[in-house]
Formats: sequence, C-alpha cells, structure tokens
Amino acid sequence: MAGIIVTFLAAFLGLCFLWLFSLRVERTSKGDATLQQAHPSLPGLSATFSPDLEIFLRKDDYHKLLTTPELTSVAAKFLQDRRRIVLMWLGELEGDVRLLWEFRRFLVRNGLSVTLREEARVACTGFWALIYLRLIRAAIFLFGPFALPGALRNARSLVQLLASRGVVRLARVPASRKAEIERKWAQHLLVLRAG
Repeated sequence: MAGIIVTFLAAFLGLCFLWLFSLRVERTSKGDATLQQAHPSLPGLSATFSPDLEIFLRKDDYHKLLTTPELTSVAAKFLQDRRRIVLMWLGELEGDVRLLWEFRRFLVRNGLSVTLREEARVACTGFWALIYLRLIRAAIFLFGPFALPGALRNARSLVQLLASRGVVRLARVPASRKAEIERKWAQHLLVLRAG
C-alpha cells in the first residue's frame, strides 16, 4: 500500500515539475528567440528543426474517425500510431541533445576556448532538456499524443535553445577556422554514425 502511495506521489510531483518547467521553458525560449534565429541548425540534428510540429498536434482527423461508428477501430489504431510517432520524435530530440553535447566536446578538443559560465549554462540546459524530455515521454505514453501539445512545443524550443547556445561559440570563430571545424565535424559525424 505504501508503494502505491509513493508511486502516485512521485507521479504527481513529476507532473507538477513538468508544468512548472514548461512555464520556465516558454519564458526562456521567448527571451532567446533572436539567438535561435541568428544561428542556423547544426548538421546532424534530426528532430530539432523539423519543419511542421503541428502535424503531430492536430487531432481533427482523429475526431472525425471517432464520430464515424464504423471507423472506431481505425481511430484506435490512429491514436496508437500517433502515440508511437510522437514518442519516436521525442526520442530523436533526446538524441539531438546528446549530439549537441558531443559537439561542445568536439569544439573544446579542437582548440576552441569556452568559458566556465558558457559551459555551465550549456550543461544545465542539456541536463534539464533530458529530464524534461523524459517526463514528457512518460506523460505521452500514459495520456496519449494529444494530451500536452504545449509541452511538445516547449520540448522542441528547449532543444533549439540548447542548439543555439551550443553553436554560439562557433559563430565567433574566423571564417577560415570555422570552415575547417565544420569539415572536421562532418567527418566526426560520419565516424559516429558508422560506429
């Protein structure tokens, strides 16, 4: 009995954390919108800059299927498939966070100096992004793909923020050195994908 109470308490606290953190992400991403627009996406990111997130969030088709009695089984399959797609997309975002951290390590290994403040900021953003993505994945698994549309938008915004903070250091490098680093990063990506 105590285990059940602890589980419900942990779930409740997790949902509260998710809600509070989504408010913080929304404010942070609005404040750094110019930073996000100033820096293009990093090669190798798969889900962070996906063109149309609204495709995942629309539920019009699902409601149309539900209103037709003959298509309720199709609606159930649609919901199941949409949940699976959203969970896979969140998994790709998580992979992007890890790739962004690898990119920061790559920059340091290639001689770019970073300040402790920059590194701490990126590390904190990456840490919170991973926690946030895990919480959202659990919520989508439990409540369905249409339960938290704002949280999905915030998840992408948070990873975009991390991407912009991750490449801001590269933007300050002279053009000749930048081209060399980008070439080495492309080679490093090939090695990562092969191994």
